[in-house]
Amino acid sequence: MGYELFIFLFHTFAMVLLMGMALMLILATRFKGDSCYAALIILTITLPDYFYNVCSYLGWNDVALLIAPIAYSVNLTLMPFMLLLAHRSLNPRYRFRYSALIHFLPAVAFGILVAFHIGGLSLEEVRDFSVERTAGFRSPLTAVNFLILLVQLIVYFYLIFRYLRRVRHYIFSNFTQPELSGKVWIPRFITFVGALVVVEMVGSRFDPLGGFRLFYLINVIAMGYLVYQELEHAHAFHRSSIRAVDAVSSVTVEEVQHFDEALPQPEPVKDKNALMKEYADKVEEYLKSSEVYVNPNLTLAEVANATRIPARNISEAINTVLKKTFFDLVNGLRIEKSKVLLKQKKQQGFTLETIAEQCGFNSQYTFCRAFKKAVGVSTSEWLRLAE
Repeated sequence: MGYELFIFLFHTFAMVLLMGMALMLILATRFKGDSCYAALIILTITLPDYFYNVCSYLGWNDVALLIAPIAYSVNLTLMPFMLLLAHRSLNPRYRFRYSALIHFLPAVAFGILVAFHIGGLSLEEVRDFSVERTAGFRSPLTAVNFLILLVQLIVYFYLIFRYLRRVRHYIFSNFTQPELSGKVWIPRFITFVGALVVVEMVGSRFDPLGGFRLFYLINVIAMGYLVYQELEHAHAFHRSSIRAVDAVSSVTVEEVQHFDEALPQPEPVKDKNALMKEYADKVEEYLKSSEVYVNPNLTLAEVANATRIPARNISEAINTVLKKTFFDLVNGLRIEKSKVLLKQKKQQGFTLETIAEQCGFNSQYTFCRAFKKAVGVSTSEWLRLAE
């Protein structure tokens, strides 16, 4: 088997894997899920390059040259697509605007540059044009593409994570736990893809041909990550569905017969501010009386189910009345409980790890960090002042 045939078969195998995994995601999400859009992004930046390689290998040079401007420039659309994915997925009010197309101007400009470069080649140079793709920094086009992609990585990672910091408060205040679990993978995916691109760029710098082959392998890894996230989310949904079915099956015949009588009666319309205060008081009272906040995995959905108040209303009530988020409220109650236990630390023989566990923190480190953030001093300093 010749080397060129091996590379062709390697690329073809990678594309079959990509197409298969993308088809799985599309069928699973019915063109609606965030993972489906991410899969389409990966295909968008991979297919033109693959078609170009196929045409070059088969000797269809005229067709290859037509595809070349897109194949050379399509990788410059990756980071703009990632920015749009973050906005679309984490902003329920997001609407695509044509002004967003300005992010794709570098890719368009570079594609035009490639087209002009091809137009100025002689017939002999045209036949050898595909060699440029593996010529590393000896090729001006490859060097320019590398520099533009490097600038994009820096600029777009800054824009993406600045946006994530800006909407973080809104997300945690308005998204329910199931919604959060379906979105938390997005910043991880963007970071993961960015890291893979850096690996490819470093590989291209030291071994142009090796970095070129990494392009397909990296896309397969990224698509595999999407499939894994979708399967994990489906498994979690399946487990929650089983628990819901078990709960329904435990309802007795008498409870079903008296269900209509137990339905809440319509309440008179209340002033929204008064209603929000009522919700906030009810949630706060429930948390304090039940001490359910000591559960480190407590979710907004669980509190909504226990208080019979919609999750979005709870978030709005806590934000407007208590001027904090749900997680700030829960952590505040945990800190107050920890103060009581800290005073009993010597008498009861408590350790910080024990106190953290009893108050609902996942670890001693998380507890100490949250305590200092809320109180302003460390646990030992607070205990000294309190005595």
